[in-house]
Amino acid sequence: MRGVHAHDCAARGARLRRGQGRCAYGSLTTPPGTAAERLTSGRLRGAHGRHHNKPIGCGQMICGMVEIRWRQPRRGRDDGGMPDDRPHRTRWEQLPDAVRDAVQQQLCDKVIAVLTPQGGFTHGMAALLELGSGRTVFAKAIECADPLAAMYRAESATVAGLPVRAPAPRPIGTLETDGWLVLLFEAVAGRHPQLDDPAELSAVLRTVEKLAGVLTPNPLPDAPTIEHAYGVAFTGWRGFAEHGPPTDLDEWSLRNLDRLAGLEAGWCLQATGNTLLHTDLRPDNMLIRPDGRVLVVDWAWPCRGAAWVDLVLLCPSMLAAGVDPEPILAAHPLTADVDPAAILAVMCAMYGFWARNSRQPAPPKSPGLRAHQAWHADLTRDWLKRRL
Repeated sequence: MRGVHAHDCAARGARLRRGQGRCAYGSLTTPPGTAAERLTSGRLRGAHGRHHNKPIGCGQMICGMVEIRWRQPRRGRDDGGMPDDRPHRTRWEQLPDAVRDAVQQQLCDKVIAVLTPQGGFTHGMAALLELGSGRTVFAKAIECADPLAAMYRAESATVAGLPVRAPAPRPIGTLETDGWLVLLFEAVAGRHPQLDDPAELSAVLRTVEKLAGVLTPNPLPDAPTIEHAYGVAFTGWRGFAEHGPPTDLDEWSLRNLDRLAGLEAGWCLQATGNTLLHTDLRPDNMLIRPDGRVLVVDWAWPCRGAAWVDLVLLCPSMLAAGVDPEPILAAHPLTADVDPAAILAVMCAMYGFWARNSRQPAPPKSPGLRAHQAWHADLTRDWLKRRL
């Protein structure tokens, strides 16, 4: 969420073109027979790697104590709702020789095969690197002068301070050389979970609960408060009310502008707390392993807030998958006892975030970003209309 606002960085879609398998690292060209190919192949899907080959209709399933209802997913977007506009992503071979040499020296090994993602919105380098020893690591890199470099530095500091029990890939190290910042992680055999699969959704919900337990109290003393992190980002409706709404604002939001601005004004007071939050939970920031466990990646926007906030910020992704979040929020341990008005205030602030950002000029390196933001604004608005 925050990365989208501050640096025009949003959800990264993923579709493994080779064999049409799904992988956490994007659209990949996979050298056959390599360890990296095995990491991303369908052979690793296991019992939890099922894919829906037909539309999902209305229905329900009881998963633990949560009754999950799902709707017909919205159509017309590639890869589970992600606009199919590719970013201008840096490739491994485009890094300076000195940077690639430094990475290999850090790993004490030689890179023999590379898998480079093509999808998503961010333009930094991201790749699976297979080493001569057979080991595979995940690397991401950005120029130090790039506005996104601050996001990469924040992620590096965050993952280094996460408790061992946190469901996240283990960091290997960070290096800065020749004007580039590189982050290295242990590779994970997995792919992005599908929230329209009730079993995978349940695994995600368990992981969100585990995150809150492991990260309370907040383990990072330098993590900002949620007010500091999002105080400016979550002012969309108040800005429209003060300076005038956009001419293309929908009729319902225009009619309820003052009400939305007032509701948004109370989000921060409701969301304070001492849990370390991820604040960017989406399927493309999670990996589901063959054993069904879910790991959370991309820790670029941590802050201290109420333990339930991450689950609420995940709701637009549920809506995008055709899942009704209402019964989940009513039954999940993190939100069951939360004042519905608090959830409503955060959702309203999030809607204003999407509504304002989607109307900004498109970043030249992320052509699909604004369409993605506009879609999430529509999803969140429709949910708010049912709640208000």
